[in-house]
Amino acid sequence: MSKESDQRQQHAPLMSPYQTYEEINTYVVVWGLFFAVLFALAVGYLALKIGQTVDAFAPVSVLAMGMAVIFHRKNAFPETVHIQAIASAGTNVLGGAMFILPALYILGIEDLSFLEMSVPIVLGGVLGVFLATVFRRYFCEEMDGIYPFPSGSAAAEVLQSNEGSKAHIMLLSGAVAMVYDFVLNTLGWWQELLTTTAVSWGQALADKYKLVFSLDNDAALLGIGYFTGLRYAIIIASGSFFAWIVCIPVVYYLGGDHQMVVGGKDILLAQAPVGAVFSQYVRHIGIGMLAMAGIIGLLTMSGVVGRVMRRAIHDLFSKGVSAEGELLRTQRDIPMSRIVVGSVLMAIGFGIFFHLMCAENMTQTILAFVVVTVFAVLLSVVGISSIAYTGNEPVSGMTIFMIIVSAVVMGGAGMHGKVGIIAILMMASFLCTTLAVAGNFMSELKVAHITGATPRTMQRWQLVSIILSGFVSVGVVFLLNHAYGFTGPDALQAPQANAMAAIVQPMMDTGDAPWPLYMAGAFFAVLLYFLKIPPLPFALGAYLPMGINTPVLVGGLISYFVSHSSKDEKINQLRLAEGNTVASGFVAGGAIGSLISAVLHIAGINWFAKAWAGSPAGTVCGLVAYFCLCTFLVWMAKRGAKE
Repeated sequence: MSKESDQRQQHAPLMSPYQTYEEINTYVVVWGLFFAVLFALAVGYLALKIGQTVDAFAPVSVLAMGMAVIFHRKNAFPETVHIQAIASAGTNVLGGAMFILPALYILGIEDLSFLEMSVPIVLGGVLGVFLATVFRRYFCEEMDGIYPFPSGSAAAEVLQSNEGSKAHIMLLSGAVAMVYDFVLNTLGWWQELLTTTAVSWGQALADKYKLVFSLDNDAALLGIGYFTGLRYAIIIASGSFFAWIVCIPVVYYLGGDHQMVVGGKDILLAQAPVGAVFSQYVRHIGIGMLAMAGIIGLLTMSGVVGRVMRRAIHDLFSKGVSAEGELLRTQRDIPMSRIVVGSVLMAIGFGIFFHLMCAENMTQTILAFVVVTVFAVLLSVVGISSIAYTGNEPVSGMTIFMIIVSAVVMGGAGMHGKVGIIAILMMASFLCTTLAVAGNFMSELKVAHITGATPRTMQRWQLVSIILSGFVSVGVVFLLNHAYGFTGPDALQAPQANAMAAIVQPMMDTGDAPWPLYMAGAFFAVLLYFLKIPPLPFALGAYLPMGINTPVLVGGLISYFVSHSSKDEKINQLRLAEGNTVASGFVAGGAIGSLISAVLHIAGINWFAKAWAGSPAGTVCGLVAYFCLCTFLVWMAKRGAKE
């Protein structure tokens, strides 16, 4: 008996491979697309604020199960599986839009139309679905039991638990977070960014030793920290402390007599604010770490790339075992011939778009086509493998690596200045979307494998949702640019986009870049790798502002406390799971509350008490409010497990 037959006998999904089910109907499509748009809006704001996205599967799964109870759905399980799969496209497609496109505004390029910005996102998203389909059999079937797929396995566990009552916990926590972040961003009853400079001793510490400690008390950030867990939260925070407590004082000490530009004026580095030194010097070290982390990931997964490509070629030309009639329902994908044709069309479509919009000659178009195609295939396998092992994907690091290579290649082909910047960012948005969709959609295909859903059905509707969500994600960028902007003191951080802009501009304008800082970060990433410390999360901490990383550490500490709050291990696991539900509500509700604030801001409604929020009393209120929010998370986790 073959290995695949053994695995099929050992694996008994709730939906039998030998039966057919009503997996897609109007109810599934309407709610799936509704949640896709909703979470594209909510999580899109979150990505531009803190530089991270979260999966929609947890909140959508619980909400869909709750709706099944409310609407008395008789076909609840297969419907819920596909609702959350369709909805996942809303967050899967965000990488290219949120991490890349704001860089255009940061660099003062605002003459691109909505359609021009949407084309690479949609094409890249569709290509990502095709690539995930090509590799599905290898990752989900042949390597079943070897790759853990933490996100996909967790999603399948939630779906199969059929705990519709969790919807009540998520709705309550989501409402709390929505009100909390709405008050924070719209009314200003307390300070959002809590810093040591708010008190006299903290200001003296910043003036004399250039040391600043900060914490953003956003509810969604706290939820993300809880999901991250203590280990990775510590690594991320360590990267941030390394940048802000070690690197920044060293830069002041070594380069205090150097000139730098702040607010359009030349001043001594010794007189520059700490934030400016971070953005113009220290952050480039983090960028170098990210690029090297992507290279390390690619090298460690090179063997997998070769094996998977050989498997895909075999499936394309095989006439025997892969014949449609011999496959079970749970093994059927979109036909390989259509996948190959579709993938080629997406790559050619981007090539045509690039030639019409950016290229000055055919050589530049061919080079861009080759670069994005090769990187899309190779790095998608790295990203999928990362998702399969850890549940996370280093999309930013891999895209930064491609940007540096592309800038060198396209610069050598004579592409410079504004045209060169647009060209590189369009290539980056296409690739980043491809990688994000391929990796995250593979988790959904793993859900299909575990639950017994039909992969082909999931793939077809993912394509529909990806196209819709692609346009919505670009709309979110337009919306939030008009509401807050991405430059200035009150703007959204858009940390990834700032990193992309910081890399692209010097390489395309002057042909130069802060290579010594990039190299310092790259060598440090190699050192971390040999010390068995994951370089990617450390690098993320090093180039994100400290205020964004410290609440992740707080959330990680709370998750550790909750999971060790009893002598009974089973109770600890229940409490941790309940906390995950509450944290999902925090992420979804907090993002929605902040998005409502953005819409009011665009409408010209200003209720924000700026003077109060910036006062010492506002800082005290922020500390009290944040303590109450943390206490609520712990209380709900322990209360839910007790019930």
